[in-house]
Amino acid sequence: MELDFRKLDASKLFDFSREQEELIFEIYDRLFGMYDLSVVAVEDSLFQVFHSGKENSLFNPKICYFITDKNKENPFYLFIVSKIGIMAKGARTTALYDSLQIWGMKRMEEDYGFISVSKKRWTDRIAGMFNRFKVNFRDGAFSGFYILGSNKSGTRTFLNERRRQIIKSFPDKDFRLEIKNNILKFGIPETLTVDRALYTAEFLKQI
Repeated sequence: MELDFRKLDASKLFDFSREQEELIFEIYDRLFGMYDLSVVAVEDSLFQVFHSGKENSLFNPKICYFITDKNKENPFYLFIVSKIGIMAKGARTTALYDSLQIWGMKRMEEDYGFISVSKKRWTDRIAGMFNRFKVNFRDGAFSGFYILGSNKSGTRTFLNERRRQIIKSFPDKDFRLEIKNNILKFGIPETLTVDRALYTAEFLKQI
């Protein structure tokens, strides 16, 4: 189901500030100039397949783009997500404390099991030291990434040399990459910017 983005009633679609709405329209215009793009309902995307209801509770997609390149190839989804703010005692904050983020999903050609890739932090080094799902690569330049895989063979197949190069060259090091079977989820758990949206779209096209 394709939606007419420009005709939607913003007051019904968004709980966004004026600045956020302006940012969303700028991202749309930039993506529209680079890709074949349509706005679709979230339920028509891969989101519900990847996430359970419990996981959705604090991760709320507001807009879903279905994107292909200009040759109608390499399809993927981009989501503008409202990450709900939570106070220390667990209560939800007002909408003013919600942050927007960019995430995407893509259906892969193979089933790779479960894979998680992120940039290593000190806590990751400690927590992952004895994890039986941890997968290491001889690629020294890839040693700064924390990799978990339920199937080591599938993880190594997915993280071939071409994909490792794409991941290493991604400009924002705070990304998160997860695969569940044949669906890849990728995003930046930081505040939405135009550059982050464009970086994420290009990554999903290439990967």
